[in-house]
Amino acid sequence: MDIIKMVLRESLSCEAILRRAPDGDLIILSQCGGTNEPQKENRVVLLRSSDNGKTWSKPTKIYDDGRALYVSEVFVADGEIWAFALAHDGDFLGWETFLLKSFDSGYTWQKCESVWKDRAFCFIRGGIRVGDTLVFPTQYYEVPDAECRRLKEKGELLLSAEIPFVKNGALISKDGGKSFYRSRTTADLPMAIDGKRLWKWSEPTLARLPDGKIVMLMRADGEGFLYRSESADGGESWSAPQKTGIPNPNNKPKLLHLADGRIALLNTPDKRIGFNYRTCLSLWISGDGLKTFAYKRELLRFPGWLSYPDGFYDERDGRIKFAFELNRHDVYFVDCAIE
Repeated sequence: MDIIKMVLRESLSCEAILRRAPDGDLIILSQCGGTNEPQKENRVVLLRSSDNGKTWSKPTKIYDDGRALYVSEVFVADGEIWAFALAHDGDFLGWETFLLKSFDSGYTWQKCESVWKDRAFCFIRGGIRVGDTLVFPTQYYEVPDAECRRLKEKGELLLSAEIPFVKNGALISKDGGKSFYRSRTTADLPMAIDGKRLWKWSEPTLARLPDGKIVMLMRADGEGFLYRSESADGGESWSAPQKTGIPNPNNKPKLLHLADGRIALLNTPDKRIGFNYRTCLSLWISGDGLKTFAYKRELLRFPGWLSYPDGFYDERDGRIKFAFELNRHDVYFVDCAIE
């Protein structure tokens, strides 16, 4: 039996991410604050459950330096929680990508070193372990300083930047997160479709394949289907993106590893494009490296926008737990069985 529970209603919610903290509590981090994104008022809040999702705390901010804040990945490692954050001026300009760490299961947070050294506007997303190596997919946009100044002067958002690609690669650590370096090559998606400019939020997600390769699935706005790239060298280099047969209406997908070696995909499988088609959230499972999906189950069908599912496979009970946001203001918790 599946458990579906609304845990927060806000003026804005975007990219709710569920993890289990080192102390055993469930935590959700989500961007809230303001009425839209991007806005100067955007902040990241934490919700906590000490009873496996039955009840949830009130939201508390994890960090606030006066800038808008976004968290695109929450990683639990060796008793610590890492939140990969992006701060900006409220228009996605004047950005900084850095790491927030908690050493007490999310009660307090410390700003740590920058993990992205150059000027690219970057989101760091759901990491995986490949042996002793940590591999985090990256989604970034190389916007020249002159273009940033032009946008500032005109009062425009970063989304108006004239750039050719969104680049999708990896941030890699071989020393448990003490240091990071970038992949040598990237899987680039053009910021246009049919010759017309179109900003793309690729929101890549990773999984290990049985043959040792790493697969990356990417949202590709305007295409109606997810794109795929592979790495045969632990995330160091990536193949050119190829369109898959997996429908997607411009929404973030999420890959999860199951205990038996299969790979699960949380997705809204509709090839029609736009928010209005994020209405059916499904769980698909593959046993052959994402070539086919023998298991497909519709989890939710709400009259609204089911966006950005993100969570984990819980080895404690063999269930999948995740959060998502509905209509950009309600945060939901889901605890679902694998039949």
